Amino acid sequence: MPLTLARNSVGPAVSKKWDAEMLAYFGALLGTAVGCLYEVTEAIFHDMGEVEPFAQITGEIATTALATAALFAAVALVRNWRLTYY
Repeated sequence: MPLTLARNSVGPAVSKKWDAEMLAYFGALLGTAVGCLYEVTEAIFHDMGEVEPFAQITGEIATTALATAALFAAVALVRNWRLTYY
């Protein structure tokens, strides 16, 4: 990875932009894993009499996946914007 000196910076800065789409995919994958892990631990440690509907479990996993995908894509976009304008 080539390093260049950015203007007004003390150290070297990476000149390559981050791929927001790929980071969004990675964030969705990570969010899905975290959502599934949460649902498994909730099923293990809570009362088995309280059964959640499948749609609610799927919705919670999908919400977690979308939130982390949006977070990762936003971080990449902000980083690329800062790289362009600073």
